[in-house]
Amino acid sequence: MRMTGKRLLAAGLLASSLIAASAGGAIADGKRIAFFVSDLSNVFHQSQATEAQRYGKDKYGAEVVIFDGQADSAVMTQNIDQVVAGGFDAATLHIWDAEAATPGVNDALAEGVVMTSFFSPITDTGIPTARSDEAGVSFEMGKQMAAAWKEAHPDKPIVMVQLGWPNHTEVNSGRTNPFAEGVLSVDPDAENLGALDASAGQEAAKQIIVDLLTQRPEVNIIYSEASNLTVGTMAGLSQLGRGKFDNGKPLTEIVASVDFDSVEFEQVYDPNSSLKVSMGLPPIETAQGRIDLIMDVVDGKVEASTNPAEEFFYKAYTISYWTMPKDEAKQWLDAQFGG
Repeated sequence: MRMTGKRLLAAGLLASSLIAASAGGAIADGKRIAFFVSDLSNVFHQSQATEAQRYGKDKYGAEVVIFDGQADSAVMTQNIDQVVAGGFDAATLHIWDAEAATPGVNDALAEGVVMTSFFSPITDTGIPTARSDEAGVSFEMGKQMAAAWKEAHPDKPIVMVQLGWPNHTEVNSGRTNPFAEGVLSVDPDAENLGALDASAGQEAAKQIIVDLLTQRPEVNIIYSEASNLTVGTMAGLSQLGRGKFDNGKPLTEIVASVDFDSVEFEQVYDPNSSLKVSMGLPPIETAQGRIDLIMDVVDGKVEASTNPAEEFFYKAYTISYWTMPKDEAKQWLDAQFGG
């Protein structure tokens, strides 16, 4: 099977990490930190992993080892067993199944390992959690989209929908709910069809869009809650002859996304594409925040476990056709992912 450039980079990152892990404490006086990512084929997580290794070594003299969850909940949970077995001092987790992960987290805590989480708290373990401040961006995207639609089509009622993970607490609190609130802040009469389950990925998102808009063609505000889903969303719109603007003016719908990247850059700033806003999650700042949180626990600045778990929020960005100039978006993209 031919490996893509993304997969090759991911394999290289993982290989260098595992070589370092097998060599034992490469930095005698430094901490050994297990850094979990959900899917190392994703460019956000690749950049995050690279920065975590650089930043951990340069600022703290720590050896950071990357654990790839391979977009598989079972793999993520199994990786936790390697934290104690591998002699790590600390771990920052990215877990999809918190219930399954809980016994491993508690075992590590009992061994004196500093444990933190990224994105989602781990049940009642109480370990500190690092999160991107997504809610404010989701609200702002919904607000901007509603305003743009009302300006272009004041006589066409807003009908919105979200594609993502309707049963995921943090997705609801950071994406789905505040986005709807943003739309409703502009148009209290907007109809909200709610969040549809696109957790199966790109093809699922495409089919949802085709089926939904065949039945409800009046849908005009769409929040596709991850970049891989947005690929399917835009493909579904294209299949229906939609997904287009006319020189900056919405025709049939406006689309928002998450995980702004170079592909979305071209679409957001294309005046004839209906993808017009995306949440920019900064891998460099996120990686640094996750490492700093671990060291704050080590230094006693943050409690190892509290009830409920403490949550620490790091900046997310509203990348918008309407409010962020194209050159500024390009600079942001180059700074976070490399030009």
